[in-house]
Parts: sequence; structure tokens; C-alpha cells
Amino acid sequence: MSHVDTEAGGSFVRSYLLTGGRTRSDAGDIAIEAMVAATDGSEMPRDIDLAKIYQLCAEPNSIAEISAKCSLPLGVARVLVADLWGAGTLEILETTRSDDIAIVRRLLDGIRKR
Repeated sequence: MSHVDTEAGGSFVRSYLLTGGRTRSDAGDIAIEAMVAATDGSEMPRDIDLAKIYQLCAEPNSIAEISAKCSLPLGVARVLVADLWGAGTLEILETTRSDDIAIVRRLLDGIRKR
């Protein structure tokens, strides 16, 4: 599913190819601060990019953390995680309340420091 092109001597993955041009998953939207983990008994996806997300989710991670660790734009990570959730490969463990802005700010500050 991934296609790699070369630009200025370096390689990059075109984000729109990873999601097939989608900005939303058919499975629904998941908050960026949602904690997700691999579902017990689920199998690793065959696609390299999805497998990398799955492996990260052996331990709970937020979508924002997955985005940073996989060097994916946040929107792309959100769509791919939602796809895996919709397939039953990942489960949502916890989502903060939308009124708890302090937690979201700490999460974003932690990502910026990486």
C-alpha cells in the first residue's frame, strides 16, 4: 500500500496514498488523545504501515503519539488507527473528556519536545 518517492535526495511516503485520499475512516472518528492498544488475539496487519502502528500498540499509545512515533501527519494516523479499530485489530482504552484541556495541552507539549 505504501509508495515511496524521492525528493531532494531523501525518501518520503505520500500521505494521501496511505489513506487512499481519505480524510476520515468509514469506522468513525477517534479523538487524537484516545488511548488505543492491540486487541487480544488480533493478528498483525500485512501492510507495513499498519503493522508498524499495530506493533506500537502492544503498549497503549494515543493517536498523537502514534503520529509522532511513525512520523505520520496527525490526520493520516487518525484515519489509519480508526481503520484498525474498525477492523477489530485495535481497541480504544480511554479518551479524555473534551473539557479537560490541561491533559490535551500536556500531551501536545510532550510531542513538541520530541
